[in-house]
Amino acid sequence: MKPKYRFAIQPKYPPRQVMAGDWAGLETGTGYEFWGLRKFLPGDSRGRIDWKARARSGELYVREFLKDSAYTLMLLVDLSPSMAFGNKLPLARDIAESLACAALQTSNPCGLLLFSDRVLDYQAPSAASRQFQRISAALRQARTASCSETRLQPAIDYLVKRLPSCLGVIISDFHGKVTGLGGLLEAAASGRYPAHEIVALHVLEQIEQRLEKVRDGQLQVRDMENGSVLDLDLEHWRQYNTAMNRWRRHKIRQLAAAGIDSTVIVVDRDNVQEKVNTLFARRLAARV
Repeated sequence: MKPKYRFAIQPKYPPRQVMAGDWAGLETGTGYEFWGLRKFLPGDSRGRIDWKARARSGELYVREFLKDSAYTLMLLVDLSPSMAFGNKLPLARDIAESLACAALQTSNPCGLLLFSDRVLDYQAPSAASRQFQRISAALRQARTASCSETRLQPAIDYLVKRLPSCLGVIISDFHGKVTGLGGLLEAAASGRYPAHEIVALHVLEQIEQRLEKVRDGQLQVRDMENGSVLDLDLEHWRQYNTAMNRWRRHKIRQLAAAGIDSTVIVVDRDNVQEKVNTLFARRLAARV
């Protein structure tokens, strides 16, 4: 099956595991690939100081060298009831399949975790030749699960307990709770780099992002998860757009506080391939 999008997956941090792959690990030595510069920290060897960078900046930087190893990609896909609204779930499937294909084509293990308010299914990461078919089949068979509120924390907790390190991509509308993640990720990290590097893709329908100018009237809106109903006065569509924009920025800040970078993808409006690749490239550029 040909993936819908062509993604360039680029971890921000050097992966920890030492395996065959297209990316680089943390071990240093003669003949290993140069990764970049970072600021000198107590305990660093003076032999790794880049004196040219010292002359240019006036600060101490050390060189980091890397050898080949693989990253492990984990796809965390939201199956809460709100994902059934519009075409969010089909888009989430297409993105997940395309990410899996990008990782597996470069011999990097990939796994899948489906969640709502709990973990629904887990496909352990593998670089086997049939792994793409397994992930694709699980995604195609997946249906939204009944729950009163989406909860991301159980999925992250499950992930960090199962895997010592990975590059995780969460695909969700993030309508539920995203609190309490920082402690989980910090507890799983050691050394200078986080053990679990995670990014978030917010998949939204256009009406969840903003209302275009509409005629006056009333619109009844029902929460697909807890069933609550709200009467929306369409005369105040500008205030609705302001409130939704503020709410989304709040979610992005909550995730950022846990070290999770985000991008918003609106169904049938945004260039999905460009949005995802830009997110990875932006993070890579900010690594030093």
